[in-house]
Amino acid sequence: MLFSLNSYSQYSWTQKSNFTGAARDYAAGFTIGHYGFVGAGNNGASIFYNDFYEWDQNTNTWSSIAPYPGAGYHYSPIGFSIEGVGYIGLGWTGSNAANDLWAYDFVNNSWKQMASLPGTGRYDASVFVVGHKAYIVGGSIGGPPYLQDVWMYDAHTNTWTQMNNSPAGRTDDGVAFTIGNHGYVGGGKDELGPYAYNAFWEYDTTSDSWSSIAPFPILYSPTGNSRAFVIGDTAFVCTGTTNNSDPATFPTGYCYDTVSKAWSPFTNMGANGIERGYTVAFTIGNFGYICTGMDSVGNILNDLWQWGPVITGANQLNTGVRVAIYPNPCKGLLNFAYSGNIQCGEIQITDLTGRIIDFRQINSSNGRMIIDENSLDNGMYFYKLLDSGKLLSSGKFIISK
Repeated sequence: MLFSLNSYSQYSWTQKSNFTGAARDYAAGFTIGHYGFVGAGNNGASIFYNDFYEWDQNTNTWSSIAPYPGAGYHYSPIGFSIEGVGYIGLGWTGSNAANDLWAYDFVNNSWKQMASLPGTGRYDASVFVVGHKAYIVGGSIGGPPYLQDVWMYDAHTNTWTQMNNSPAGRTDDGVAFTIGNHGYVGGGKDELGPYAYNAFWEYDTTSDSWSSIAPFPILYSPTGNSRAFVIGDTAFVCTGTTNNSDPATFPTGYCYDTVSKAWSPFTNMGANGIERGYTVAFTIGNFGYICTGMDSVGNILNDLWQWGPVITGANQLNTGVRVAIYPNPCKGLLNFAYSGNIQCGEIQITDLTGRIIDFRQINSSNGRMIIDENSLDNGMYFYKLLDSGKLLSSGKFIISK
C-alpha cells in the first residue's frame, strides 16, 4: 500500500495509556501483530531494568511479560521483529558492550538465546529489517572511536554475515528504518566532533551497496537514540537531540517520502506531547507510536503517543486472550498466533460486507496456525476469535499481493 505525504494531512497525535513499567529511557521494543513491546533501559541514572511489557492496540492496555534475560539490558539494546518473532540484543551491561541476541516467543511468553553477534559487542547501534534479515549498523563500545561495520542476521538460519561497511563512517546513535526492500540509516554522532551528523544513506540488500539520499533537514541531525516509525512509503523521525548538549531535543518532526525522495516537516509532538530523546518507536498497521524517553529538562517519561487518524468506537475487549496476526499487510499466507483461556474456540474471517469467508476451529489454549488466503482479492478483511460464542478478540488485516 502506497501513501503520499498528503495522505497524512489529517493525521494527529493522540495520547494512549501510559506505559505501566517504571518511567525510563534507552529502552528497546518491537511489534508482533497488533501488540507493541517495550522494556529494558534505565531511569536516567543508576537504576537499570530488564522487565518487559506488551501493549494491546485493540484494548489500549499494558501487561507485563517475561523479563528480558540478555546481558545488555541496561541501556540502548537493539529491538526488531521478523515474521512474528521479536528480537532484543546487544546493549550495555553496566561495564561493557554485549553481543548476545534473544528471541521472544509470543505464544509461550518465553525468551530463547540465538546466535551471538560475531563482531564487537555494542550499544546505540542502528537496525533495520528487510524480509527475514536484520541489518545492524555501527554503534558504540563505550565512546569514540565508534563503529562502521554492518552485520546481517538471518532469522531463517540463525546466522550472522558481515556486509560492506557503512559509508557514513564511524557513527553512533543513528536512526534507521525500512521502506519496501530498502534500508535507510542516517544521523547520529560522528567521531570527528561533538555534534551530530545529518547525512542519510539508502541500502540495497540485493547488491550490498549504499547510495546517498537527501540529508536530514536539521544541520545537527537527531542523536540521543533517535527513532522513526514507518507508515506506507513514508518514514517519520520525530524524536532525538540536536547536538551533544544532552538532553536538548529538536522541536520539529520530519518525514522522508520515497516518492518525492525528500524530507518534509510534519506535526511533531509539540505542546500536546513532550519533545524527547532516547525513545522507543514502533508501527502497528497505519499508526506510529512513540513511548518513554527523556524530555528537554531531563525528566524521564512513561507516556505513549499515537500518530494517525482519530478512530472512535475501537474494540475495548479485555479478556486475557492474546492474539497476533502477521504479516499485516500479507500476501496471502496469514500467521495467526494465540494464547489464553480458550476451551471451545473458533476463528471467523469476514469481508467488508460481513460475509464469513473462512472458519477455523481451535482445540488448544495456545497455538499458532498458518491460514492460506491466497484466493482472496486484495483488500481489507476482519477476524473474530470466539469461545463458545463469546467474542474474545477481533481485528483486521489487509491482503496486498
